[in-house]
Amino acid sequence: MRRIRENYISGSSCTIVLVGKDTWGRKYVDWEIKATLEKEHGLIGVQLPTASVSADKKVTVPGRLYDNIKTAYAVWTNWQNITAGVVTCTQLIEQANVRDKKLINNSRERRLRNA
Repeated sequence: MRRIRENYISGSSCTIVLVGKDTWGRKYVDWEIKATLEKEHGLIGVQLPTASVSADKKVTVPGRLYDNIKTAYAVWTNWQNITAGVVTCTQLIEQANVRDKKLINNSRERRLRNA
């Protein structure tokens, strides 16, 4: 966890989580989100075209990301928006970075195994 935070999260202002079919159950994705929230960096979730969508149009995302989408700390978008162009991507990062840090929910236990 410390190595992820020090070697990969440091020097960034925002983490973009690409959410595909199996992302929800990956322990290292959870660890990166946890480290991002500990540093109070911006957080963006991106629904990839490969993500499984339920009949009621919901995507299964990592629990810690879900908690922060629910509190409105994390920005949720789709692949088309994030790849629309540099301006759109920059705007999403700016939106994520100005969110109120009090909205951060990092209370889940760290995932120890992949699902």
